[in-house]
Amino acid sequence: MTKAIWVVCALSLLGVPMMSGCEKTASAKITVEKLADVQPSLPAVPTIPPPPFPLEYDDHSFSVFGLRRKLAHTIDQDVTVTGFIAKVFVPPVCEKDAKCPTPAAPHIWVADTVSETETPRLLLVAGYAENQAAIDEAVKAAERGKPIIPPEETGLLPVPTDFNLGAKIKVKGRFAYISGSGFQSSQGVLEYRGHETLQPAPEQSAQK
Repeated sequence: MTKAIWVVCALSLLGVPMMSGCEKTASAKITVEKLADVQPSLPAVPTIPPPPFPLEYDDHSFSVFGLRRKLAHTIDQDVTVTGFIAKVFVPPVCEKDAKCPTPAAPHIWVADTVSETETPRLLLVAGYAENQAAIDEAVKAAERGKPIIPPEETGLLPVPTDFNLGAKIKVKGRFAYISGSGFQSSQGVLEYRGHETLQPAPEQSAQK
């Protein structure tokens, strides 16, 4: 900047009205560069697959998947679950006069598909019979046309006679980490309080 321009600028700072030559000089020395357009590189939006089963069915019963997905709201509650009997506990055979440990109480596993074998996808249902003998007796009585109905004052439920592999049922019960019959699971077990058979086991259907 020349000496004359420095004088003009100094005088302008002292309040002496001058032409804005210093401003023109300053602006003339500023070079504005336009930055290149930035194209953001974002990952593609992930496609979230739909749940494998409905959380609840139209009748408000849970699928096993839905019961577990809503664990915070279903645990320690009376619930209804619709599913297939995927496994049935069969007590080990004890030879006559042999000293065998007392087998576990009868129980079944319900799943959203009849062929399910993965333990985390199976719901244990227990508390419907004290032992296998009680089930065998109830089945024989039902076959004779004389089902065993406990007296109403006892509060006991009839022992199920159609808990067979492959049957589709709607089962009611108390969902908890520990059942009254001694079963426990971090994913919850169902203490039996009644059921409805929606579809009998395949072998039962074939016999009709």
